[in-house]
Amino acid sequence: AFRGGIILFVSRARQFSHLIESTARSCGEYAHTRYFKGGLLTNAPLLLGPRVRLPDLVIFLHTLNNVFEPHVAVRDAAKMNIPTVGIVDTNCNPCLITYPVPGNDASPPAVQLFCQLFQTVVTRAKEKLQQPEALYRLQGAPGPPPADPTAPGAQAGLGVDHS
Repeated sequence: AFRGGIILFVSRARQFSHLIESTARSCGEYAHTRYFKGGLLTNAPLLLGPRVRLPDLVIFLHTLNNVFEPHVAVRDAAKMNIPTVGIVDTNCNPCLITYPVPGNDASPPAVQLFCQLFQTVVTRAKEKLQQPEALYRLQGAPGPPPADPTAPGAQAGLGVDHS
């Protein structure tokens, strides 16, 4: 979020879909809480069009679809080298998650806590991003040079590129 990237919150648990969607919406990011079609990340230009950007980070609040079956998006994100943060319970394999966070992904209070923490971090990072830009405006100097879209980490998420 500090670099202006796109973050995608992913979960398949129906009981938490409203919480996860509202968390993503409140911090200005995207959420996918429905059935995740395999290849949605790996074949995004074909399925969604050429102007769609891949996410810079995928946050998984549940890394399993069924018992011991990893979420399809975990494999897709790993194939596309998209960094991932995932809540991994004792029944999850953390190998494909870039930043595994040990925790209970089935308890409503735990999921609510993780959503609050992710929302706080994303919101604070976006506020930090705005601080240098505001300083440049106050000084009357031109802002920092625009980010190079070909630089590492410049790929982004399932949002439409409005340029």
